[in-house]
Amino acid sequence: MQSGCFLNTDQIFEQSDFLGELSKGNIEFRSIPIDNNPSFSRFTFTAKESNSYLIQGKASILLVCESSLVASDIKLDVNSSLKAFYNENLVLLVKDAQEDSFIQKFVALQPPLTYKQAGIFIYPLSICLLITVFVIAERSYSLRAGLTFPSKVEKALRSGEFPNKNWGRRSAAERISLVAIKEKPSQEALLSYSRLEIAAMEKGLFLLEVVVAGAPLIGLLGTATGLVQVFSSMPTSGLSGGTEVFSEGIALALLTTIIGLAIAIPALIGHAYLIRIIDKRAASIDWLTARLIDATGANKKPTILN
Repeated sequence: MQSGCFLNTDQIFEQSDFLGELSKGNIEFRSIPIDNNPSFSRFTFTAKESNSYLIQGKASILLVCESSLVASDIKLDVNSSLKAFYNENLVLLVKDAQEDSFIQKFVALQPPLTYKQAGIFIYPLSICLLITVFVIAERSYSLRAGLTFPSKVEKALRSGEFPNKNWGRRSAAERISLVAIKEKPSQEALLSYSRLEIAAMEKGLFLLEVVVAGAPLIGLLGTATGLVQVFSSMPTSGLSGGTEVFSEGIALALLTTIIGLAIAIPALIGHAYLIRIIDKRAASIDWLTARLIDATGANKKPTILN
């Protein structure tokens, strides 16, 4: 038998993953140098990572290979007493193998889910995540009381000492007050300007609505794509090749839905929170506008002379 595996820099499993599962299951094993193991003395191994172990009294060799080359590079002679078991980029060669517990643990070893298994759908989902973080952070900053309805304006309204000509234009309430003082608009014009200030507070919220609706749909599209990939490969793939395609398809189907929902749920919560803040600020501005109309006489109708 010849082993021509190549170490993959982006490998799925490490040898320690399998050995750790053996330790968790209280399965005894010990490392044996391949050269000192008579069971494998006539075989040549060129894999960069290949180690010999004695597991439950069974001599075995564990190899780490590039997953795409496992099936084609590990070849056993017809009369060989070795039996090969494949799991992603790991190969377990066992002398006189039976259905032992350590073999079952090897076959059942599952790779951890990573974002890379989401395929091309990770890109639109990443854009949705960036939009969610940016909009929530930017609106949370822009809707602060100091930029919308500062405490000095609220105190002035409660005490009746308004409008104040010394106020600046930093907040929406101050800008509305300055327009009422300097331009002396009509009631309709002042109300329209206050509505513009309230509308400006909602800037970017439609993007959160798009993310809330779009991220789960992208996840569902990934799920459908993964399932199609699984079912389309089942009739034509053998056991070794089909297992890899099956795991990739299932990972794609699961991950895209999980990521899509994980993005949409915070976006929904953030949208509800921001809407609540805007409603509160809008009520304060309506109060300010009504008091300004009373104070400046914008609600008085002009006298019509005969």
